Amino acid sequence: MKNLTRTYAKLCAGALIVFGFTSCEQKKEKTPATEPVTAEITAPKQIVSVAQAKTMYDAYGERRVGLIEKYENELAPEKKFDVARFGYYDYNTIKEYMNYIEQEAKKANVEISSLRFYFSNYPDKKTFEDGREIKHPKQNSFFIIPAVKDKNDQEYGFYIREEDDGKNVPVLLTDNLEPKKDGEMDRMQSQESKSEASFMPTTPPAPFYAKNKSLVLNEANMVPPPYQ
Repeated sequence: MKNLTRTYAKLCAGALIVFGFTSCEQKKEKTPATEPVTAEITAPKQIVSVAQAKTMYDAYGERRVGLIEKYENELAPEKKFDVARFGYYDYNTIKEYMNYIEQEAKKANVEISSLRFYFSNYPDKKTFEDGREIKHPKQNSFFIIPAVKDKNDQEYGFYIREEDDGKNVPVLLTDNLEPKKDGEMDRMQSQESKSEASFMPTTPPAPFYAKNKSLVLNEANMVPPPYQ
């Protein structure tokens, strides 16, 4: 009888242990995974109101559009010139561009400090010197170029030069897009040889040879296009 009682007690204890373990496992399974909380992004301080944007848009129309139309129509009165008021890229193009310039900057061991938006105008001809088509001659446009800071904290646009050994070197550009006379970005490592730290020639090769990588984004969709 005593043995039976002891056996029964052991069975009950074992059952309780198994039940407790199973309950814990079920609780673990039922516990929902907590998702990481994404911090809300604060608006950049450069955000302006729609009203301010409209004021600036209207000011451009009053102070610039008429002058441009007058100038272009006097040069070619047989065809009315239509002034572009804005341009755009699709969102994926901008994302791809940002990824590309960050990739190339990393290869050249530099950090992009800003993006420059240059006002521009397509020349009055059908193609550029390299044969690339000019879709809308005489039309206003803009292009984007990344910039970096040199050792003196001065900022310059830049492109990448790929040397024969495969090394990527940033070549600095002045504000008017001429190669900086004292040349490429100074090497950060003082241990490098003088040949590696040599300055860019005063007279750059023209046209730029094939191993130069441009980081300039252009050919936005300008609106309105010229009349067809």
